[in-house]
Amino acid sequence: MNNSDFSTAAPVDTLRPKSFPPGKTATEFDPGDFILVKGHGTQGRLIKLGQWMRIHGSDRKYVDWAHAALIVDRAGTLIEAMGKGVREWSLEKYEGQHYEIFRIKASEEDREQVVAFARWALEHHARYGILTIVSIALSMLTGSKLTFYIDGQYVCSGLVATALERAGSIFNRSAANITAADLAKYFDPAQRPHLAVNDSLSRIQPSNGDEVPEAIALAS
Repeated sequence: MNNSDFSTAAPVDTLRPKSFPPGKTATEFDPGDFILVKGHGTQGRLIKLGQWMRIHGSDRKYVDWAHAALIVDRAGTLIEAMGKGVREWSLEKYEGQHYEIFRIKASEEDREQVVAFARWALEHHARYGILTIVSIALSMLTGSKLTFYIDGQYVCSGLVATALERAGSIFNRSAANITAADLAKYFDPAQRPHLAVNDSLSRIQPSNGDEVPEAIALAS
């Protein structure tokens, strides 16, 4: 990332992320939201090391984030890409780790598209993107902008980013090659000042089904 300029990207808006240290579990979320998890264990430390090699300067504050997963229902079920492929998991299983939850601002239809994609990847036993890891490692070691991957294979953060494109997210790099640290920067409120002043859901559904800004709804 090397202090990359992400200003040309347009990720879907989110509420300000909420942090959950070990021993705490989130209870407020909706299908289509996602989590970022700090590095844990040998694999987590290796991911952090790799991100540290690629990322410099002020952006190094993002390197601790080593995993990403999608929330697909209100019970806290997760769909995530792991070494053995895409699996279904539970948010409660991360209670012993430090994670942040990102609640996207999206319509029910967009959320359904995010979840549908995640379930498609799960049902088709999508494999872990080993070639993507090689591509990311090459860019870390050489600075190369050449990327390569196999369609239908995902790393954890690439699965999340690809799903979020279904809710209107526009990334200025291939979603398949986005790392957890990249997601942390894309969705950092400090990178999008308009989010810093609005910590509540920004839209209300009126009776006709059209969305209106919350400020207008409250004033009416």
